[in-house]
Amino acid sequence: MKRASSIASVAFALAASASLLATTATATAQGLRDLLGDQAESRGDLRDLISDRAASRDDLRDLLRDRLEWRNDLRDLIMDRSASREDLRDLLRDRIQRRNDLRDLILDRLATRDDLRDLLRDRLERRNDLRQLLLDRMERRDDLRDLISDRVRNRDDLGPVLNRFRDRLGGNN
Repeated sequence: MKRASSIASVAFALAASASLLATTATATAQGLRDLLGDQAESRGDLRDLISDRAASRDDLRDLLRDRLEWRNDLRDLIMDRSASREDLRDLLRDRIQRRNDLRDLILDRLATRDDLRDLLRDRLERRNDLRQLLLDRMERRDDLRDLISDRVRNRDDLGPVLNRFRDRLGGNN
């Protein structure tokens, strides 16, 4: 805005000097020289103003380039941060997956332990059942031995046969 007003004032000064040149056609040679000097000075001022404006345009262009570079740097920084967040998110997902795998492994091991415990209980029950069967068989043998012994006492004619049975069964009653 300042540049526009300064350009307008310089243009006004040039127009005024041109009109002054036209009105002073009858002026003296010295006045004409002064007028030409003033006009040359105005042209120099206008050149300086134009070069200042060009320099300010270059400065503005440099500022815009710097701002674009800063924006690009900021965009790159944001992209890097986003990538590092994604990497962190992937790392957390992997850790959660490993925890889930470990949890599954522990649950499988617990299930295996439970299965082993059940197997041991079944084996103990089968041993107890076998022990009970053996005890029942031994009781039946004892009952058979007692029965044979009672019969032998009642019958003496079967003595030699019963003695052999007694010897086999392990008792000499």
